[in-house]
Amino acid sequence: MSDWLYQVRIRVSERLSESLRSGRHTDLANNLDSISNDHGMSLVCTFDAFKGYCDEAEENGVEEYALYDWTKATIENPEKKAKHLKSFAFYKGFEQVYEKELALSLEEKLLDLGLGEDLLEVKVIDSNPANNPQPPSFNQQGG
Repeated sequence: MSDWLYQVRIRVSERLSESLRSGRHTDLANNLDSISNDHGMSLVCTFDAFKGYCDEAEENGVEEYALYDWTKATIENPEKKAKHLKSFAFYKGFEQVYEKELALSLEEKLLDLGLGEDLLEVKVIDSNPANNPQPPSFNQQGG
């Protein structure tokens, strides 16, 4: 068994993103919420997570938040904002990564919905640093 933890991410259309973020759910958004709930997960928009991080940093002092500058530059860049508004990750409570079996079960149920014009991509990512871009150094801007 691997020591790595996993995260499931989806990329969606602008229409589905608006539905998920607004609470005015389409049938597909309801299905995604049901799958999420059945797995004890919550679906989090990447942009909203980034914005929440920046808001928290600004309330508590940005000097204590190593990725504040990078994250702030990302959410203020219109092209990157548009990208991250259509990206969602499944969290288990406050945990962003979780065991492989849970990730694979979630992936299977999501793929059962079928990829199409609103659900564009389902991706399982592991926590192995060799497979993932690393956080920027403190002097880089944007992401």
